[in-house]
Amino acid sequence: MTADLPSALVITDNKKFRRVVRTDDLETVNLPSGGVSREELAQIGVGGTFFKNGKKYHVLDCDAHDRVMSGIKRDTQIIYPKDAGYILLRLDIFPGKSVGEAGTGSGGMTLLMSRAVGNTGRIYTYEKNAQLAGRIRKNLQPAEDFANVHLYTRSLEEGICETGLDAFFLDVRDPSDVLAQVSAALKPGGHLGVLVPTANQMTKLLWTLNNYPFLVTEAAETYLRTYKLNPSRFRPQDRMVGHTGYLLFARALQAESEDFQENT
Repeated sequence: MTADLPSALVITDNKKFRRVVRTDDLETVNLPSGGVSREELAQIGVGGTFFKNGKKYHVLDCDAHDRVMSGIKRDTQIIYPKDAGYILLRLDIFPGKSVGEAGTGSGGMTLLMSRAVGNTGRIYTYEKNAQLAGRIRKNLQPAEDFANVHLYTRSLEEGICETGLDAFFLDVRDPSDVLAQVSAALKPGGHLGVLVPTANQMTKLLWTLNNYPFLVTEAAETYLRTYKLNPSRFRPQDRMVGHTGYLLFARALQAESEDFQENT
């Protein structure tokens, strides 16, 4: 029986080979041991296993992790899953939320936030490099799956169109320069998340935040060590993704909150 295929599949030998393929314009997928056609994949179906010239492969629907790590074209460094999951948690992003973002880069974090806020939420993402806009739109396909994303090709220094946002995530060269704009865009109590790659940037950001109505709640760094899936010789993988960035989280306060004095 022929199965209806999702828009994207993962074909893997669960060792070194792992490929994300789009099924809308797919004819044949080249594998290390041969090729498999769309018709064959439709017969195999999601969750199926097949052999090609003696080598075993598995067919899966493409999840968010594979989409971000293997399924999008990158013109910029993406945010690693070890950071992305923690960012979603700390920014309290769930269905129905309205979230701002800058810069979009290749759209990896945008994709994850779009899925997290769902059909009732909105993502407003700002990327000042207009040359990246085409890549971002291609990565956020099919378009109907990401209808909740509005892409601006402008810098935050030109202003943020939205107000009352639930959260804002910054992955820009100098976040200290745009704190005034982000502060005005967030609702009181809204969440701010920032990723910077160097300690110097984090130090400058912490000093600058003293001039704006934010309550800094955490500065952190995440690590993830994966292990070899051999039960007789279980041990860490030989290589590990180390430092990818420093994370800062804060909550927006009312602009006039520091003007209030305790009544005695």
